[in-house]
Amino acid sequence: MWKDLPENEKEEYKRMILAFASLTELFSQKNEENDEIPAPIINSKYQETIFQKAFHASAEDIGNTSYDVAINGKNIGNRLKKYLIGIKTFGIGSGDQKVAQFKANLNEWSSIINQMQKNAKNENGTLKKKSEIDLVNKDLYKELSVKISILRNERICSSRANLQGFKVKDEDEVESVYHVLMPSSKGQTPEIYVGETEYDLIDVANIEIIGCSSAKNPANFIFTDGKHEYKYTSADSQLYMKFNNKGIVLDTWNVKYAEDAYGLFSDIADKIYGIKKDTNVGRDNIRESYAWKIEVHRYSGFNGFFGVGSKMGTDAREGKINKVESKHQESVDKKLLSETKNMLQTYFLTKAINNDDRKQKERLRNSIIEIVRKGNNKEFEAEIRRLLYRPKNEMYIPIPKARKFHDMHPDFFGAGIGTFKENSKKLKLPKDQRKFNLIFEPSGDVLPAFIAQDDGKAIESVDKQTFLGEWILKGIFQLKDYEPLTEKRLEELGINGMRLYKTNTSEDIHLEFIWIDDENPPVDLI
Repeated sequence: MWKDLPENEKEEYKRMILAFASLTELFSQKNEENDEIPAPIINSKYQETIFQKAFHASAEDIGNTSYDVAINGKNIGNRLKKYLIGIKTFGIGSGDQKVAQFKANLNEWSSIINQMQKNAKNENGTLKKKSEIDLVNKDLYKELSVKISILRNERICSSRANLQGFKVKDEDEVESVYHVLMPSSKGQTPEIYVGETEYDLIDVANIEIIGCSSAKNPANFIFTDGKHEYKYTSADSQLYMKFNNKGIVLDTWNVKYAEDAYGLFSDIADKIYGIKKDTNVGRDNIRESYAWKIEVHRYSGFNGFFGVGSKMGTDAREGKINKVESKHQESVDKKLLSETKNMLQTYFLTKAINNDDRKQKERLRNSIIEIVRKGNNKEFEAEIRRLLYRPKNEMYIPIPKARKFHDMHPDFFGAGIGTFKENSKKLKLPKDQRKFNLIFEPSGDVLPAFIAQDDGKAIESVDKQTFLGEWILKGIFQLKDYEPLTEKRLEELGINGMRLYKTNTSEDIHLEFIWIDDENPPVDLI
């Protein structure tokens, strides 16, 4: 990427980074006994901001993305390339760098980690040699490295679906890179090295185990996929990557420290505070905005497809069961067919009033699938699945405390959309008058939607509920077919909230997935 970026933009980026680094000595503590040249200081957030401005990049550094910035197209020769970029800064002499953390999975992996530590000891409790530990734990290292890699890849894929700068299409020429600024070490001539390396999905099929990092830490291990070398540390459940610092340098900048950094800051203070200035900042174009934490319900909302209830009447259910039985009389063992029919009748005729009932029906559904699998008849199994499950992408967006929200904001989704029939949970307006455009941010995709269900608790897509699911379940949450969304999954992806907002220029409703910090909640939190 670096060699392809316009020279004038690179010069502007260099100019602004060096300007900040020139103030290093103001931030460095020195005394008469220690007058070593300090290492140049680069603030990581400043670096991201300057990169965005210099290269006209979009900011991607939000709670649920793996990238920091994205560049939506640079003309390289006769091609248009797009870049997804992770930005890092660390010393040229530094070691491995953290690229991901998996705190939410630490308990899930604890049995594997405990076994690694147990295997590392002799019967008398002493530690084995590193070579012995590597041998006895090799399969465990491989098992956990695959789990880590799959999750890391899913996060990256989820981030691609949630980009602000552009939407990745199959035909796009997209390059993912780490862009790195590496200051020289303390005591050396101050320089900043510009580096770049691939930001790849981990090649799970080619994972090879190198071994534990040391005998004292047998649950910390190193592996490679043939492109990069990674290290997992179990105590904090973090993944590190070796950046091969000196081997990725593409450019070197000489740093000159300002002779009077204090005077420069003094001038800034005079300029800013000596003149009255409008300091009102924010998303000026947003007219109305509401954010909330996502509540996960196992059988509804985002997991609507996982529901155990049926929209068919009793007669229709019986008819479906009889039709399946008739169709497969010759192809399925009679005993299996009879057992399946009986269990299906129990499943469909049993009401699920509360969560305990629903869990029991879920267990029954799982049992039916297990029994059907034994028949080794793929067509029969597929039909039973279709009978037991709703469409795999069926879902709706739940509005928290919907009745209260609509009573307070009856016109947010459109004039009168949030109003109800007198003494009723039913919405007053017919479906055609409850429609609005839902704009997925940051991609900008538009989907016709409407407010539905009792208390107006659901946002559904107009034509098919599955349209929402295709984007949210598969794209944002990276779920497999019929895999329910969980709190754990949200934490893994760095997503725990949503925001709906309207701008000053239209009545469209914008939707974005966000991370809500409990200690610093957004002002529009409901």
